Amino acid sequence: MLGAGCLARPDATLPAKDSDPPLGSDEHILLIAAAAEYRLVSFCLHVLREYLSTHEVAVSGGTPAALAQRLLAEVTPAVVTLLTGLLALHEPQFVRHLPGFYPLFVDLMHCDSKEIRQILRDIFSQRIGTVLHERQQAL
Repeated sequence: MLGAGCLARPDATLPAKDSDPPLGSDEHILLIAAAAEYRLVSFCLHVLREYLSTHEVAVSGGTPAALAQRLLAEVTPAVVTLLTGLLALHEPQFVRHLPGFYPLFVDLMHCDSKEIRQILRDIFSQRIGTVLHERQQAL
């Protein structure tokens, strides 16, 4: 029985798509968790894409650039928090979503924020490097 701890197991197996698990069952809770993970990851991808778009405007010069720079200064702490959360994902979750996040991580390396670059360094050294090493060992 998975119980309340099933959310702590990101590698748990989802029930079949055509099944209708009883409300409150472990399988039902797992379906809800999977849906929440999908929505959270989609939101995070959206935030990072918008941050990068705003960064492009900020470096372009002119009046919109000044506004974009102020906006970046205000939202950078939230982006750092988001990236810190991604760094803390369970390994299977991180690996599952890495293909969507990796190009954004690379683009974010060009941002002016030292805090963002620091957390990206941690993501690349602690997580992406580990994933690449493990895959290399498997070959």
